[in-house]
Amino acid sequence: MSQQIRFDGKVAIVTGAGNGLGRAHALLLGSRGAKVVVNDLGVTTEGVGSSSAAADAVVAEIRALGGEAVADYNSVTEGEKIVATALEAFGTVDILINNAGVLRDSSFHKMTEEQWDLIQDVHVKGAFRLTHAVWPIMRDKGYGRIVMTASGAGIFGNFGQCNYSTAKSGLIGFANSLAIEGASKNIRVNTIAPIAASRMVIASGIFPEELHAKLKVEDVAPLVGWLCSEDCQDTGGLFEVGGGFHAKYRWERSQGRFLHTDSLSPELVRDNWERITRFDEHSVHPANGGESFKELFERMESRAVGGNQYVDMEVAANAVATLETEYTQTDAALYALAVGAAKDPLDRTELLYINEFKGEEFRVLPTMAVLPATQVFLKAILAGKPTLEGLELPFAKGLHGEQYTEMYRPLPPAAKLKHTMRLKQALDKGKSSVSVLEIHTTDEHGTPLCYNEFTSFYVGVPGAGLQRVASAPAEALPERAADAVIAEKTDVNQALLYRLCGDWNPMHVDPDYAAKAGYEKPFLHGLCTFGYAGRHVIKAFCNNDSRLFKSIRVRFAAIVMPGDTLETRMWRESPTRVVFETRAVERDVVVLKGGSVEIFEQVPA
Repeated sequence: MSQQIRFDGKVAIVTGAGNGLGRAHALLLGSRGAKVVVNDLGVTTEGVGSSSAAADAVVAEIRALGGEAVADYNSVTEGEKIVATALEAFGTVDILINNAGVLRDSSFHKMTEEQWDLIQDVHVKGAFRLTHAVWPIMRDKGYGRIVMTASGAGIFGNFGQCNYSTAKSGLIGFANSLAIEGASKNIRVNTIAPIAASRMVIASGIFPEELHAKLKVEDVAPLVGWLCSEDCQDTGGLFEVGGGFHAKYRWERSQGRFLHTDSLSPELVRDNWERITRFDEHSVHPANGGESFKELFERMESRAVGGNQYVDMEVAANAVATLETEYTQTDAALYALAVGAAKDPLDRTELLYINEFKGEEFRVLPTMAVLPATQVFLKAILAGKPTLEGLELPFAKGLHGEQYTEMYRPLPPAAKLKHTMRLKQALDKGKSSVSVLEIHTTDEHGTPLCYNEFTSFYVGVPGAGLQRVASAPAEALPERAADAVIAEKTDVNQALLYRLCGDWNPMHVDPDYAAKAGYEKPFLHGLCTFGYAGRHVIKAFCNNDSRLFKSIRVRFAAIVMPGDTLETRMWRESPTRVVFETRAVERDVVVLKGGSVEIFEQVPA
């Protein structure tokens, strides 16, 4: 059995010790060797009258147990007199239990100033006067144990107890600050919130009578005994205790959300309220003010910019989505057909994208690199989850705005791929939002193959609260005539063919879905048009050898209807760089603008 906790040689003051909780504390300390000052004014629970009988009776009980004790009948509002009693009788003070209290319950609209002041005087000022008197003693000797008595009303509030709740809550703050100031002097200060059928509780009628026997005041004293012991090093704690139950409270702060200060407004706070007030696995529990500020300032220094009701930048900026996909040679051939390759089935260079019997000569169009990356989005949508944690922009309102794809080496005829997606940027475009997602792709062995950036515009989804960045102007095209022009007519069922490659967005196949989104009919996938344009550049400037294709960047300017003729005008700006623009001929609409392609000088290993 472990060694018994004793208080031999220690001097303790217990206020309100004539009855209830105070009596239980005094008896426990006295029975274990402490010299106890039993303070009790002898008033009623309302603070009326005075009597020495209660304190004298407890002193007699302690002496009967073989302990030492003296009575004190002073009010806690004259705490220095109680401390003087301890010094006169025992020469010092080691332990102070601020337990005394009275009630003046009343609904707030009926509460008088006298009822308010009395509660503050007894509970708060009384604790101050006593603690202020023992503090220099404890500091000089480098030892002290202080316990404050709060209550559930001080933590949560209670009807008819505004005065009492304020006082008890004040004691919690008082103890927390004392714990900090006394730490270096070995003064430990803690607070209890007892659940017990004390004299005041019974008088208030808070608990049903059948609970009184289960909530004995004696069940609170053991925790107080531990907090007052020399071995206990806890300080600044708030403990709930009663009926054998023991627990510690702590502060919890929701993760909250930083809002972009350039656009702060009551409306922005309103729109972010759910995330500001949400308690989840990202909530924090600061142990003290220093820890709280440290965590907050670290987030200020390192945080991603902005956030709103659709984007939690602090979460999304650190979120990662991964996916594994694979494709076969047949998949690569299907993609080539879906973006218009081999319109001339006798073009031997085009057949290299289609004919699996070509062996090592078989080529994979590099723009197919967008397809497996697209699966990261679509898989999340099927699962009913955001594309990335913290990113909840509505899929149905998204339009593909820009695309950048870079190849590190040619895609093999068949491969197993690993994709890692992160949020690069989330931007405020006034009445719309923009997200830029980056996806790194490797083969199954971890060898980098390609990189994609998907930029999506969410029309009608306000971006307030996110970073605001001016759009870079599209690169001006050369004024001279194009160095190459290729025009190809798409089939009326081109979207139906392209979606078989895995991009199943119903916007491109379902007339009803498209009509609900405000379109006359389904339109061609932007990435299908992207594939056409990339293939045109390869054909015009790479001798139709897709292995020389390094990167492509483009903006989607308008939708393409299946059956449109796509004309790509191209200008060679250097041996390794081509700029281009693609338009739908029949409607004379530019559908891809700001296009540029980088070309390898030689096929990479």
